[in-house]
Amino acid sequence: MKTLGIVAEYNPFHNGHKYHMQKSRELTGANRTVVVMSSTFTQRGEPAICDKWSRGEMAIKEGADLVLELPLPFSCSSADFFARGAVKILSQAGCTHIAFGSEHPNLERLKEIAHFIEKEPPGFQEKLRQHLKEGHSFPKSRSLALEELLELDPEIINSPNNILAIEYLRTIHRDKLSLIPVPVKRRGTPYLSTSLTNDFPSATAIRNSISKNKSLKGLKNYIPPASYNILSREINRGGAPVFSEDFAPVLLGILRGTTGKNLSSYPEIAPGLENRLVQTARQAIGWNNFLEKLQTRCFVQTRLQRIFVYILLELTQSFREEIKFPNSPLYFRPLAFNKKGREILHKIKEIEDFPLITRPTIRRLPRVSEIKKMIDLEARATDFWGLFCSSPEYKKGGRDFRTPPVFLD
Repeated sequence: MKTLGIVAEYNPFHNGHKYHMQKSRELTGANRTVVVMSSTFTQRGEPAICDKWSRGEMAIKEGADLVLELPLPFSCSSADFFARGAVKILSQAGCTHIAFGSEHPNLERLKEIAHFIEKEPPGFQEKLRQHLKEGHSFPKSRSLALEELLELDPEIINSPNNILAIEYLRTIHRDKLSLIPVPVKRRGTPYLSTSLTNDFPSATAIRNSISKNKSLKGLKNYIPPASYNILSREINRGGAPVFSEDFAPVLLGILRGTTGKNLSSYPEIAPGLENRLVQTARQAIGWNNFLEKLQTRCFVQTRLQRIFVYILLELTQSFREEIKFPNSPLYFRPLAFNKKGREILHKIKEIEDFPLITRPTIRRLPRVSEIKKMIDLEARATDFWGLFCSSPEYKKGGRDFRTPPVFLD
């Protein structure tokens, strides 16, 4: 039996996601679909526009059978760690195929790049160090090195979906997984485009419109009906939307009340950035203003946004070490499922070293200490996120311990 695996954020689910899911099933012939989805914060360090259960419900309504949570240490992390966690969960869940969007869906070329990076030949390391010394970020330095050594079109390695595609392929190759990769040509505007000019705008454009209009005005043609209704329901309930800008007073308050020395304990903070964060926070008047003042060739927006999340949630480097990241124990935590998804859950619950957690009660499980720390982090993230909803019910803490997975018959 063929089981399709998809890695997603669905922030929110839109026409492009619907096309990707349908095309992936068509290309693979799969009759079951498992999605691994970011929880409360995404790979680019942004909050989910609505909670993870609602986004999981969107996915089931639009054709998925089971939606599993990607734990926050992986979901809000660099592309390689994000891919590593997601692909391992899909593999353990019994997926036969993994389908991913790609701006340049030439599988052999993408594999060539992935394997080259994984081998880390001496010439590659030299070029990488050279560009890092020039003040470029790590992703940009790696991109420049690959362009020179493999004579690549820059678009192939700089396009957001291709970057993740390469990391999925690296994980499959490194861990010798039996997943069959299937690239799907991405449709619509570029990933970071803010334009709503065609039927397949980006999630960025949709979120920007919601932020600007404070409603779903003008978006009905860009979001499938079932997902549109769920998002509309959450907004009417006061459980959405949440945006990065909402966090500015809290973040600036933390940074103005601390020292650079205290900030050096967080992941992705290079020497010198900790003091710059504190100094810039004293002058900043809001989220976007703060980002503009901080960004350089080396410190790009996505890295800064992830650092902000680490600070807000106390996700320190020592925490990563405690959970043995990126070799942390992973687990299956369903957010939403249907009858087919329930059948998959019945099968995977027998996997001894990959526990199934339907509620965050984890006694008598392998590596309990590390898993408990990750579950507690998820709960903190949901509780923090909920403070920025208008509904008192969403503001209350402990939702991770009270909310069961969504089951759709």
